Amino acid sequence: MNKVLASEVPDSSNTLLYLQITMMACCIFNFDILWNLKESLLVTRLGAEAIPFIKLCAVMPAAFIFLFCYSALANRLNKRMLFAVAIGPFLLWMPLFSLLIYPNLDAFAPATFTQWLSPLVPDHLQFITGMIYYWPLTLFFALAEIWGSAVICILFWTSVNDLHSSRSAARHYPVLTMVGSSASIISGPLLYYCASKGLSSEDAGWQGSLTTLSVLFVIFGLMILVLNEYCYRLQGEDTKTQSSLSNTTHLPVFDSFKYLARCPYLTSIALMMLGYCISINMVELAWKSQLVEKYPNEVDYSMFMGKVALVNGIGSLLCGLMTPVLLNRSWFTATFATPFIILITAAPFFIFTLFQNANLNLLFFSGLDLSMLSLNAGLCCHALGKSAKYTLFDATKEMTFVPLDVESKYKGKAAIELVVSRVGKSGSSLFQQIVISLGGSLSLITSWLAGAFFAAIILWLYAINQLGRHYREKTGQDTDSDGF
Repeated sequence: MNKVLASEVPDSSNTLLYLQITMMACCIFNFDILWNLKESLLVTRLGAEAIPFIKLCAVMPAAFIFLFCYSALANRLNKRMLFAVAIGPFLLWMPLFSLLIYPNLDAFAPATFTQWLSPLVPDHLQFITGMIYYWPLTLFFALAEIWGSAVICILFWTSVNDLHSSRSAARHYPVLTMVGSSASIISGPLLYYCASKGLSSEDAGWQGSLTTLSVLFVIFGLMILVLNEYCYRLQGEDTKTQSSLSNTTHLPVFDSFKYLARCPYLTSIALMMLGYCISINMVELAWKSQLVEKYPNEVDYSMFMGKVALVNGIGSLLCGLMTPVLLNRSWFTATFATPFIILITAAPFFIFTLFQNANLNLLFFSGLDLSMLSLNAGLCCHALGKSAKYTLFDATKEMTFVPLDVESKYKGKAAIELVVSRVGKSGSSLFQQIVISLGGSLSLITSWLAGAFFAAIILWLYAINQLGRHYREKTGQDTDSDGF
């Protein structure tokens, strides 16, 4: 592959890059706000065991609904209007939730139904009753999950891909992902500060912090809309691809897999996404079960998540600096880096957790606090895994969409980012549900989670090898195609 930083692009494209960096930073700000709140509000009430059930029973249906609406609206709206209409419901939901729904959670709860249901549910699955009782929090969790897939992965990156060529993508995407994803360096302390105000304030308390975060979310959301409009105006991209877009973006949910199966190129991207979703899901569930035990209060949990967001931002900066260096080596090397980072950080986490669960004190582990070692190892895996995802992984993945035609870009990207990613997370959640139901607790099923994690890493590496060959054929670039 040619040295990506040596590519020359028109100077005017620098303005576009600055706008898109700011736009991505706003997306990350809102992602961190939603991620912090969905964890703090629900996991502290129901426990980490509820996460797989929520992802399967709430997040996946919500993702399918979004995809259906997105496909239908894409046939009727131009790209700029589609972008605004798709983000609008999120901007309406946040103030509605923080000002009306959350202060009256008990009033919205179906208390009679959950009282009838509770005796019918086994004791170790009582969080299912809690999911229904706190249905607004369950819905909030689902919408927060969709923001990452729908807004960042589909809306934002589709807009970016529309305005770049393969040449400019190789030059600008590493910078875009590095600087944009590093916004967590700012959002992390901001979230910590807002949560700490909820701990210290005698008047507004946590409700005041929630309201403040809601206002910030709406402000950043409006900035995203304005920046996207400026980007299209700068490039004069209003109706140039409108006719082809309106004829090709309709993709019924159940046809998504058929469409992907007909294109080996898209299938390889889908398998790569599947490997990431399953592997990170296995680590997160085991780690969050330990985290909620240490921080059972929603304010303390939120403050800790603010620290995690800061670490994510620092990790994004480091991974972002690595991206152009690795891309100069080859596309394959840069793409391989993400599963490698997750693998070398997850292995110690699972080792410490398994030894802790088995009450083993072997060799150099003797006298060490395995619970803290496990918690910190999980933090490293989560932070670096997410950082690598939004820099190395996204930059290399999005580069592979650029050479595709409009139909493949829109249909394939929507299917992969929503359907495949949701199936990966929900499918792994179903596996987790089954083993939790059989094992009774997360501490007893860690070995199963570790096994599924390593299987997902193998699938991921295979997909990278296949995609590297397809990408070289599309672009004629050297991707270190010898593979493994």
